[in-house]
Amino acid sequence: MLKLKDGNDGSTFVTSMLDGDIAVITNWSVSNYVGRIVQRYGDSLITLGEDSGWGWGEYFKNVKSDSQCRVRILEKGETLEVN
Repeated sequence: MLKLKDGNDGSTFVTSMLDGDIAVITNWSVSNYVGRIVQRYGDSLITLGEDSGWGWGEYFKNVKSDSQCRVRILEKGETLEVN
């Protein structure tokens, strides 16, 4: 599993992610997803550091603009740690 090393909150709606953005989940409908590292890949949202299938195919085609799912998009220079 990957985790963000020494990050702050500063979260935004998941719908704000652009193709290629990497983010940490700060609020999700399933609480055990909080803290996971995800990347937007086209219309998909993939979980980094997990087995195949841990992601949401075509997520951005189906997500509602009022989704309460939030992420913090990582900035250049931030460090990820593999556990």
